[in-house]
Amino acid sequence: MLRRLLALTLVVAPLTIDRAAAICWFGCPDPTEANARQIFDNLLKQRFDKPGKILSFKQTMTERLEMHATGEKGFELFFNASVQFPDGANLECKPDDAGKFPEGCSSSKHYVTAPRNSDPKGKQYVAPGETIAFDEEYRFYADGDGWKGPDGVTYKQ
Repeated sequence: MLRRLLALTLVVAPLTIDRAAAICWFGCPDPTEANARQIFDNLLKQRFDKPGKILSFKQTMTERLEMHATGEKGFELFFNASVQFPDGANLECKPDDAGKFPEGCSSSKHYVTAPRNSDPKGKQYVAPGETIAFDEEYRFYADGDGWKGPDGVTYKQ
């Protein structure tokens, strides 16, 4: 009886829900290190006005999440990366001789690509040739048959 119910469910499910939901009905594949690296590349271009060269990118940990209040599924991917900026970045934010930063620029040396409320506000100066270390995490949210990243793009496996 149980086998027949399962077989019927497998036959009927694709007819009652859209194809994308049917795929995720049994769970979508988790976001990958490659997804996070693509997001990192996308957000680097938004956060810094000059191109950086990614020297390293390494996933360090992952964690599945479920928002208890909403039932929304989430996924966090933690990583370390280093980026060299041959021409520097946000050069208009270079501090003056007294070490004072222009208005709208941050003096913080904590660099992130997906800032939260407590992270540096404003642009951050990067000296030409400097290599910056990033120690971050990206939070993904279930979106149909994929995961929506902090860059607003839905990644599907």
